[in-house]
Amino acid sequence: MKNIGFNLVFSILLLSARTLIAQNDTLPPGFSQLLARTRLAFSHPEGMMQVACIENGQMNYEYALKLPDHNFEIRYAIRPMDSLLIHHQNEVKNGATAIHPNKWAGAVFNATLLNISAGGPNSGNLPEVSTFPPEAVTEEFGADWGAVAFVLLGPEFGGTTYKYCLAMTIHRDNVGDAYIFYLSDDNQTMSELMEKPFHALRFR
Repeated sequence: MKNIGFNLVFSILLLSARTLIAQNDTLPPGFSQLLARTRLAFSHPEGMMQVACIENGQMNYEYALKLPDHNFEIRYAIRPMDSLLIHHQNEVKNGATAIHPNKWAGAVFNATLLNISAGGPNSGNLPEVSTFPPEAVTEEFGADWGAVAFVLLGPEFGGTTYKYCLAMTIHRDNVGDAYIFYLSDDNQTMSELMEKPFHALRFR
């Protein structure tokens, strides 16, 4: 990894317990459409296989991959901003005072962290969030802002399989947000296995 990459993520784990193939035919149509709307390119991590998304009330996601023979899964959630921008413009046009959707990224990420940890060991407590350096997040992910946090999962999002999650988000102004969740039952294993797929998703 580069500046953000493994050193930062690994330190968080310890402290806290471009080949572009966007719209690839092997991707689910709904996921491909979200990638297109959010100007994201996705490079399928080598050796990982698609698994079914688990319906839950804590955080919906659209695509998931698992490494065979390992308790290691990556979940992707894509949130385009196009409809939000239209709604915001209409509100402003009608005289309302509204916060621009570009300003929501941090608060939404915090809410997501609280949701996926609900019912877990640290339920109700916001984990430490580390933001990426601006130049590095732009260079590595084509993003304007990004952050990462280590989470002890609640039973709904983690199920009986996963205890730990490294949650990450990247945001591009006027385009949208992506959330990547690295899940495992062993934080050391997760820190080792997430290095290769770390840059699989980026803004074009």
